[in-house]
Amino acid sequence: MGKVKELYSELEFGKKILTVGELRYLLEDLDDHDQICIATCDDLGDEQDHYPMYLDLYDNIQLTDGTNVRELRFCQMPNSEPDTRPKQPVVDALIDVLADDIAKGDVTVLDELLLRMPFDVLKYALPEDMWADFEDKL
Repeated sequence: MGKVKELYSELEFGKKILTVGELRYLLEDLDDHDQICIATCDDLGDEQDHYPMYLDLYDNIQLTDGTNVRELRFCQMPNSEPDTRPKQPVVDALIDVLADDIAKGDVTVLDELLLRMPFDVLKYALPEDMWADFEDKL
């Protein structure tokens, strides 16, 4: 087994990498047409979205042992430009539709919308005297 293969014998995709050498080793079988992106994950490690990326290089990072290194950062870029269309007209239309649906006993759309919102946004939309009922609940 070659020196490089022996050095990185434990390394594989899906494992944490820390050095450019480890990165090079993992990339050696890829070609110029393979794509790269950053996959963001939630607290449980489930992938949330994939983003294009750019690289930043920071010089003169001093490690705790006194060694100076450069730090290569893989940085997330938005998938697209932010949507700047006014939301209020569609919000107003949706409120009307939801009011009709709720009057008929159908809360399907409202349920789906609320389940996609962050926990704290939902909690703080409740009356303040109810907030304590939802402290530290994941």
